[in-house]
Amino acid sequence: MKTITPEVAAIIPAHQLKIVKANLKELSEEITALKARLEKCPDIKQTDKMKEHPAMFHYYFKETHIYICEYDRKDLMFGYTVLNGDVECSEWGYSSLSEITSISVMQLDLYFDEQSIEAALFHAYPKNFKIPQSLMYI
Repeated sequence: MKTITPEVAAIIPAHQLKIVKANLKELSEEITALKARLEKCPDIKQTDKMKEHPAMFHYYFKETHIYICEYDRKDLMFGYTVLNGDVECSEWGYSSLSEITSISVMQLDLYFDEQSIEAALFHAYPKNFKIPQSLMYI
């Protein structure tokens, strides 16, 4: 891999993008997987009726986690946010990609396994979230 497409580069926080570009050879599999997830990421409102929402991207810093399931390919994203580990006040909502990627300490999880947001939340906080249907028979 010699370059990152502008669409993929746009979802990687600026400070992290510099490191990714400097290590393209080592991260080529992760960038290819990220590109594939970006291509199949649902548009805004496409997951409204779903019981489980696809976690396409995971941004994090310390105890803040943002799981994205929809993206308008411009700046608007929709997903679930746990801010500073405060699970009781965590919520579904819209986020600005430019805002997320401008936070100097925020990271895009390049190694995040595709799963539902509900499964990711259950794995991270089993005492606070019920087991989702997708994990019932595993």
